[in-house]
Amino acid sequence: MSKFKIVNRIIDGKNVEVEIGNNTLQYVLTNRLTGMRFFGTKKHKLKIKNSIRRANIKNLKHKGFSDEEIEKFLDEIVIYKWRIFTESSFNRYLKVIKRFCKYLAAKFQTSHLTMFEAEKYIQEYIDVREARGLSANTLNTDLSALCKVFGRRTIEFRHPPHHGAHLKNNSTKYNTETGETTRDVALTTGLRRRELGHLKVDDIKFIDFETVHIFSVGKGGKHNRTVLKGIVAVSKLKEYIRKAEEKGSDFLLTKAEARVPDALHYCRAICAQNTYYAVLKEMENDPAKRAEYIQKIKDEFKRCGRKLKEDLNKPYCLRGYNKKAAESINKPVVYDRVAAMYVSLFIMGFAFFVFKRAKVQPSLST
Repeated sequence: MSKFKIVNRIIDGKNVEVEIGNNTLQYVLTNRLTGMRFFGTKKHKLKIKNSIRRANIKNLKHKGFSDEEIEKFLDEIVIYKWRIFTESSFNRYLKVIKRFCKYLAAKFQTSHLTMFEAEKYIQEYIDVREARGLSANTLNTDLSALCKVFGRRTIEFRHPPHHGAHLKNNSTKYNTETGETTRDVALTTGLRRRELGHLKVDDIKFIDFETVHIFSVGKGGKHNRTVLKGIVAVSKLKEYIRKAEEKGSDFLLTKAEARVPDALHYCRAICAQNTYYAVLKEMENDPAKRAEYIQKIKDEFKRCGRKLKEDLNKPYCLRGYNKKAAESINKPVVYDRVAAMYVSLFIMGFAFFVFKRAKVQPSLST
């Protein structure tokens, strides 16, 4: 006897058969998501090497498998795709699941839809959310969460592209008077909103009169080190530290300042952009500086036990959608790889290194 049963529902004037089970959909999906928790493990440890992937593709093609069957097989052996590595991601995905279940419960007057039945309405749910004017970032998060729990791939569904070139028309329209300090700190440091909210006075280390290191915990619990250079940046941070100490606070910003609705991620982008052009101008004015920056990048990779694979002498060129999007808003499509790598390492924290505070010592060389 099947544990599922078919019931009829009137949806938009039509009689629709839907499959329901004994447990609620939210209960089933929550249990499935909970089983994917893999906190404290690094994602790269679960990735298969490209050589193994190519060997599998060659072997399966030799055996006569279709491209679709090969892709499905590779999806199954890529374990990290079906794991959740941070608690923040888990909580974010859990909220998406609850909203999705609430939407289907209102649509079908039952909260006991099966996974098989609910899976049919993923695209409809994303379309409804998009019609409400939600951002591409929100929609991609929703789709990622649903694909994760249903074992699907995001490319199977229509969704807006999520690329940095799609900037909002007016990124400053939410700027508030309360957030003036927060925006200034974000423009100076390039830290994310959460990193700004958790930034303590003791996390800021002044190396000399124009160099400061900021230690923060970034996405995925990574311990990042931001390296800022310039007398202006140093003087600004010293002033904000002085104000925080006068208030008797361990944190650089107050809770109210950390929670402003201002476009802080836009400030992060501007900080990266300003740093890139500052490094580029410095290398153009003094060719010897290029060798210095290259050495800093190599030293950073070596210190973190990673191999530098990029050829720093070749420019970095945008490709595909990013190139077209950059051209549409009159942005450059070719960048200096040394300056871009420096920003990635020391401002954006995109190198995916985990810095241990006990091991990272301030150095005048960086």
